[in-house]
Amino acid sequence: MPRKTYISNRTLSLVEYLPEDDRALYDNWLEPGTVAAFNGVRVGSFETFRTRKMRQRFFAMISLDATGEIIGAVGISPPETAPDLAIWMFKPYRRQGHGSAAFALATQYAVRELGIERLHAGLYPGNIASQKMLQKCAYIPNPDWSEADGWEKHYLTGEEIRQLDYVFVL
Repeated sequence: MPRKTYISNRTLSLVEYLPEDDRALYDNWLEPGTVAAFNGVRVGSFETFRTRKMRQRFFAMISLDATGEIIGAVGISPPETAPDLAIWMFKPYRRQGHGSAAFALATQYAVRELGIERLHAGLYPGNIASQKMLQKCAYIPNPDWSEADGWEKHYLTGEEIRQLDYVFVL
């Protein structure tokens, strides 16, 4: 079944999520790199994962145009929250530039189609790859974010860790 395409750059497209994507999304949530980037993802069983309610204001799969292969996903937090863009690249496709391209497409879609003028993206200080990706996509450290903001407990150690907030402002 063909997927709806939301936006494309002729190399990558953000396409409609389908229930058949759940297995790849679930497996990605269990991958240690994903768990570290999201500070302890708790997903339970595959059955629980696939029956969850999608709450994001926007959620799309990332597709390679040449093959149609699904290589990750992007999503914007639920409507009742500040719009926060997140990306999940499947492990074999990380560190190849696809994340930056997909994040830029999602940002463009959020601004043009969803009318979002200020988009957030959170990350931890040690996540240098994500910091570089955000800078490539014209995100800057949030000037309104104070030293007191963003503190949480590390899911393994219980130590306080700080989440940074970057913003894209139209």
